[in-house]
Amino acid sequence: MYRLLSFTIENFRSFCTAQTISFDGGDKHSVTAVFGPNAAGKSNIARALSTFISCVRNSSEANWRLPYEPFMLKEGMDARPTSFSIEFLCDGKRYDYTFSYLFDMIVHEALREESTSTGRMNKVLERTEEGINPYARKFGFSKRLLDRTRAETLLVTKGREDNNEYSNIIFGLLDHITVISPNVDPFAPLFVDMLKNDVELRKKTLELLRRCDFAIRDIKFSNVMLPEELFDQIPLQLPSDLQHAIMEKGSTSFTTVHVMRDEARSIVGYRELDFWGQESMGTQKFFEVVVPIIDALENGKAIFIDEYSSFIHPTLSGAILALFEGKKDNGAYMMLTTHDTTLLRNLDRSEVVFVEKNHAEESLITSLMSLGVRVGEAFEKRYLSGVYGAIPIIER
Repeated sequence: MYRLLSFTIENFRSFCTAQTISFDGGDKHSVTAVFGPNAAGKSNIARALSTFISCVRNSSEANWRLPYEPFMLKEGMDARPTSFSIEFLCDGKRYDYTFSYLFDMIVHEALREESTSTGRMNKVLERTEEGINPYARKFGFSKRLLDRTRAETLLVTKGREDNNEYSNIIFGLLDHITVISPNVDPFAPLFVDMLKNDVELRKKTLELLRRCDFAIRDIKFSNVMLPEELFDQIPLQLPSDLQHAIMEKGSTSFTTVHVMRDEARSIVGYRELDFWGQESMGTQKFFEVVVPIIDALENGKAIFIDEYSSFIHPTLSGAILALFEGKKDNGAYMMLTTHDTTLLRNLDRSEVVFVEKNHAEESLITSLMSLGVRVGEAFEKRYLSGVYGAIPIIER
């Protein structure tokens, strides 16, 4: 079982100096909620986590280019590396994995593992511009592996090709994390394939829809053939083999089932509605977050939702949050960014994080606990009054 402990970002987009967000959660939920004004950098946490995952998964691909996006508003930062560091538990043992890169090369990579006898963090791997630490070979990270690894490729990614034990642990962590953000991949709704391929997930989703007062009785999928003339409407000429592959795969029709009633409001039948064309934006957004949340709850995963509660009624947002009560034992965890301050009424002080920018436009992360708040404080009232900071400053 995996448990995410912290994530550190340095010199990436609006983050200049190293900033760490901890995923401790509280006694109430397995949740970390991030609040802050618009343009403070909240969504850049989701971007950073998604970029971290992409680097590890894809850096050995032949056409890979490092996603170097340094902080641009301080002199010299565009010559310094971007760094990510993640700390986590795997079956109760602590690990931390770090890498730093410029636009064309990995400049540092390190993996440490907790000793079961002493509790100290011991080095498994350290790669620098000078080479690799000599005893990394006993963990499967040899100089021969380094020689086969391109400058822009992570050793952990390359080691995966050899079924390296520690590479498999890191890749297992990636399978444990889901990032939902319109800024990361707005054109690929994850939940559609999840629902289509998992009957049990569909059942649990329909049950939650019923509990949350949606009138949807069922959801259906069907394969739709694409017309050949579709490719005539695309300005780019696609290779014939690619056209054939697209035609073979086809498209997916996604419909929701509602009841039809007569004048006496008695049920007389059922009607299917096109999900994208006839369901409301609120319903679409609810599916977008709820389906991967159910998957996380059932399978002990961590989910990061950027712009949580957008288009969703605060009562529903709170109801979803309540699903993470008492979930520490199975590893399910939710991280979210939001402007919905009503959630503060139901959160523990250890579950709240603020992001705001200083006068140099650098994003800074501050936990509510570090501000010395007392148990039982009216978090929402005090936050909106500016006591904790991280709210818009409006000139009058």
